[in-house]
Amino acid sequence: MGRFKYTESEKETLQVLKMHEQRLEKLTAKLNAQEQDQIEQEELGELKERIEALLKLQSISYSQEQIDVPAPLKTQVNNADIPSWEDCVQQANKEVQREIELEDLLSKEEFNFCIEEVERINAEFSSKTSIFNKKDLVFLTIATALQTARWIIIQDIMGDLGQQIDGTSRLSHNDKSIKEATKKSNKAFQRYFEQHGHRGSLKSYKSWEEIIFSSAPYDTTLGSPKVGENLGGRYHRYKTLGHDPILGWIFGSANFITDTCTLSNFNSYRISRVGSPHFSTPVGLPTIFYEVFDSIREDWLRLPAGVFAQFVHLKSDLFTKLGLPIPLLSAFSETLAGKLYKSQYDTLCLLKDIEIIGSQAGFSILINMIVSLVHGLLYNEKEDGDRASYEVRTRKILCISNALSSAGNLAYVLGTKDVKKLDAGGLLVSLYRLFSDVRFITRVKQAFIEAEMDKVLEKELKELDSHFID
Repeated sequence: MGRFKYTESEKETLQVLKMHEQRLEKLTAKLNAQEQDQIEQEELGELKERIEALLKLQSISYSQEQIDVPAPLKTQVNNADIPSWEDCVQQANKEVQREIELEDLLSKEEFNFCIEEVERINAEFSSKTSIFNKKDLVFLTIATALQTARWIIIQDIMGDLGQQIDGTSRLSHNDKSIKEATKKSNKAFQRYFEQHGHRGSLKSYKSWEEIIFSSAPYDTTLGSPKVGENLGGRYHRYKTLGHDPILGWIFGSANFITDTCTLSNFNSYRISRVGSPHFSTPVGLPTIFYEVFDSIREDWLRLPAGVFAQFVHLKSDLFTKLGLPIPLLSAFSETLAGKLYKSQYDTLCLLKDIEIIGSQAGFSILINMIVSLVHGLLYNEKEDGDRASYEVRTRKILCISNALSSAGNLAYVLGTKDVKKLDAGGLLVSLYRLFSDVRFITRVKQAFIEAEMDKVLEKELKELDSHFID
């Protein structure tokens, strides 16, 4: 078993090469035999010349064919005689009955030559793309300094990650201004669709006016223990999908239209408004969505009314002291969502962190663009060689400077044990550069190796081409 693994295409190539090697060995043996025959023919020719001279002296007639020397071998091949690759593969499978590996084709000396040749090419590529020169080292130092200064300055300006709810700047959930804003929005919606008129339901569904003026059904907590659900009082928002900033547009709107409450475990219940709103009977999600469909068939305005009521309610809760839970999280991990929510980390805190991370990444990318542009403008073909190798040097500067900056930030975070100081955006950019730049450098290196190998094979190819005729 050889040391290399081969693709199907490589296996076919090795089979064909082995077939031609075997044919070459047979041809070499045949040519050696023909060469011996040629020597014998030359000796025979000298003998025939003597016989011809004697025959002439004796005036004896003879035929010229009896003393002809064989014609020289054909040394060129017509291109039309070259078989297709598919024919070669098919013939190789017939002539070579086993799988071929490189060890079957190359000797130890040839292997060593290939290894030395690869090492030579790698060394030459490293030399051409090395950044250990005055200009590149200056760029590396400046780029690293800029990236490091960036995450320090952004932290001072925008603050740390993981900031919690500021109770002094938030409103209570029952603040008078929130109620007035909600009432004003609902009245505006009602006036806009005033000409539509009030349309009652023949199937006991809520009218569009009842939808926008009724309280949010998923704000109800009364009676939940009786149906086996504990909504946790003031922290009920992370347990109801209607309060989810993303899923709420679907489930919350449906709850408004059907007067139901859907929890983060996807259990749903009807909300009875006889007396104080309270949990009533369980109801399945398919039933809820069918009732939404059935209700809007009676009056299409109930759907925009439900979406509008959902919008107004989310807006009223967003800036309160309890805020809104992290989007989507409660549907996957109610425990984690509750832990974050109870620690005063809500949607607005998440948006603030996204803004900070976006700024970190954005300014990191901007610095990389400036460094890349300036370094590219200083390209000198005579001093720096080909453009592709110079681009590799640029990529190395960016990759290393980003990595050094991120390493410095991680060391600072580990030293202070304060994860809120993490340069998350810069770290993401560093990881992206690592993968993208390595891919780019690999492609350039592959092209360089292929070009160098082409130079090595150029002479042999020209000699091989001399044996073919059009």
